[in-house]
Amino acid sequence: MKNNCISAIILSGGRSSRMGTDKCDLLYKGHTLLNYQINKFKNLGIEDIVASGYRGDNCNAKVVSDDLMKGPLSGILKGLEVIKNDRAFVISVDAPLLKDDTINKVIDFSFEKDLQIALISHRGVKEPLMGVFKKEIIDNIIKVVESEKHSVMKLVDLCNYDFIEIDDDDKFFINVNYKDDYNKLLEENL
Repeated sequence: MKNNCISAIILSGGRSSRMGTDKCDLLYKGHTLLNYQINKFKNLGIEDIVASGYRGDNCNAKVVSDDLMKGPLSGILKGLEVIKNDRAFVISVDAPLLKDDTINKVIDFSFEKDLQIALISHRGVKEPLMGVFKKEIIDNIIKVVESEKHSVMKLVDLCNYDFIEIDDDDKFFINVNYKDDYNKLLEENL
């Protein structure tokens, strides 16, 4: 199983300005969103898990700080710098519904094609913050983070990458950005 050869980075450092409170600490199915994501990866057999940018005190994984002003690329960079394996599945804390089999498909795709970055596409929508990133791209991340535009897609263009098309319903890719998103997540008990 490849999952013992991969780490996980949960991007946990956003401002949560649209939510009005730290999304990491919102409760979902008896856990905070952050610990829910951590448990998901542990259940998949991934033991090396990093919460990048988390500023709270309720985390069941290693925490590293990031540069809030540099966006999610800073979180990816800081996570890649400390992981034990040569690649990590990266996901934001506010995307709790990504299915286990989807995560496994992306991991397999990353290894099979030996990609520096393997990302998800669903029904033509590209998800730049859901995928596998190899440690060897750290120098490229630094170049992009030091530029004016801190775009994940700008990084992708500098790397050997591909998208895997996933057929899952759009609801599995939801980002819980607003209170309405969170309420819907709780009401539908997805």
